[in-house]
Amino acid sequence: MSPQLSSPRINLNKFFELSPDLLGVIGSDSHFKHLSPAWESVLGHSNQELKSRPWIDWIHRDDLQKTLSHINNLVIVGKEKVIFKNRLRCRNGKYRWLSWQANYDAQNNLIYTQVSDLGERPGCSISPNLSLQKFNSPEEHFRLLVDGVKDHAIYMLDRHGRVISWNSGAERINGWEAHEIIGQSSSIFFTSDSRQRHLPEKVLTIAATSGRVEFENWRMRKDGSSFWANVTISALRDEQGQLLGYATITRDVTDRKREEEALQQAYDNLEKRVTERTAELQAANSRLREEVQMRRQTEEALRQSEQRLTQQASQLEQTLRELQNTQAQLIHTEKMSGLGQLVAGVAHEINNPVGFIHGNLEHASHYVQDLLRLIRCYQKHYPHPNPEIEAEIEEIDLDFMVTDMPKLLASMNQGTERIQAIVQSLRHFSGLNEAKYKEVDLHHALNSTLRVLEHRLKGDERHREIEVIREFDADLAKVACFPGQVNQAFANVISNAIDALREQEDLQCGLEYQPRLTVQTQRLDDLVRISFIDNGPGMPESVRSRIFDPFFTTKPVGKGTGLGLSTTYQIIVEKHRGSLLCESQDQQGTVISLELPLNRCS
Repeated sequence: MSPQLSSPRINLNKFFELSPDLLGVIGSDSHFKHLSPAWESVLGHSNQELKSRPWIDWIHRDDLQKTLSHINNLVIVGKEKVIFKNRLRCRNGKYRWLSWQANYDAQNNLIYTQVSDLGERPGCSISPNLSLQKFNSPEEHFRLLVDGVKDHAIYMLDRHGRVISWNSGAERINGWEAHEIIGQSSSIFFTSDSRQRHLPEKVLTIAATSGRVEFENWRMRKDGSSFWANVTISALRDEQGQLLGYATITRDVTDRKREEEALQQAYDNLEKRVTERTAELQAANSRLREEVQMRRQTEEALRQSEQRLTQQASQLEQTLRELQNTQAQLIHTEKMSGLGQLVAGVAHEINNPVGFIHGNLEHASHYVQDLLRLIRCYQKHYPHPNPEIEAEIEEIDLDFMVTDMPKLLASMNQGTERIQAIVQSLRHFSGLNEAKYKEVDLHHALNSTLRVLEHRLKGDERHREIEVIREFDADLAKVACFPGQVNQAFANVISNAIDALREQEDLQCGLEYQPRLTVQTQRLDDLVRISFIDNGPGMPESVRSRIFDPFFTTKPVGKGTGLGLSTTYQIIVEKHRGSLLCESQDQQGTVISLELPLNRCS
């Protein structure tokens, strides 16, 4: 540095106010030693506040590790310069993104930083009058800070326009070393054409008059090459207002200039091509008008056709869904209708002879009692019958017959009563005579359905009997519904539960497993819930989410149609406006709940 720079008359505050960047020096104790006034305007903290704590305390915690890694590369690894980005906390608690360039002075254990603000973000206060702030740092440290800036040529001129200071950035950008350039006129940086137009003198005059001038033009390097530069020149004056010299900041913006020129050239070429094409288009305009009209008509026809096709596709999709549901419903309805007719027919055919037998058993009982009295009368008056009669009495074991006959008749009577109860359950389950909407005792309907499926609930040589637990709400009111359809829904759910319990029993062959089905009824405000709870294998989510889809089944081919639960859904949800819920997890059992509204549905 030239000794002239150390003159106490030079106001270095104005020099640092020229840069839009934040300049700083960090000491070995991790505290800021010197800061340019721009820090306070960007972050809102005063310089004293920023210096009072280690600089890493201001860094966003998500950026701390990355920042320390860069500083380690600079101080420990020995890199000449590091560049990184991070966020620093503003006074109001929010954060602002900054771009850092740092150099390390190993001899003095100081880090010199040039920091750029990466744009306005909410939450940072701006100092209303930067020029009124105090700057109390020693001038020698400011010189070191300026000298560490390598991306900007920062130098000072005396009042005659001669160079009196030169930083490392100026040496890198312009090519001259300090001892070569200090004392030279600043006109050396201008092209010969600019010198002929007296541009060096004009810009200094403007800076001295207005205090500051910023312009862009071609600048010359030591090797004779040129670059496009952005130059800021500010006048420096003493307390009495006397001109001391000029502070200059120069940036090489050649790349930007070339991009602008390339963009302008491309624009010019494009404008030329547009002119040429315009002439061609005007020549073809008449023909194109006709073609455009035809295309518009064609496009309108295509648009209408596309709308029709889209509408048809939507209708076909809806029709397909309805057809699939209808198909499933028809198949199940036909099956259940046939089954209902068969059950009703069989029940009717059985009921007639059973009724005949049951009715005649009473008369047969009276006849037998009469005959037994007659036999006892004969035995009383003829205690010694002839040998042939005695042989026949012994042959038929008359005493046992007399004792067993009433028991036999009573057993036959119970059997016919049992057959009549089964027939009544079959007739009630088939619902052929109950197609109308009516109030139904759900407990009676559930018991009838369980009685019809009783043969599947019983055990055999391979399976245990399924334990059925009835948890019926004693205060449950009658529910208005279609009885036959509701019975079908109950039967579908119970049949699926039985299949699941038998599957789980086969999987746990040899283990102590008791299959169990709980049938539960509850009144919940304005609806009734019927729950079927089994301790079977449960279902994964992939199966549970599809169990109400038509034709979906996990059973082997020939074992299931996939219509049971989908039909149940149609009966409960669509027909009765109720709800059908399923709760199940793999190996955790299953709960199927049917909810029917108490109020009459339309």
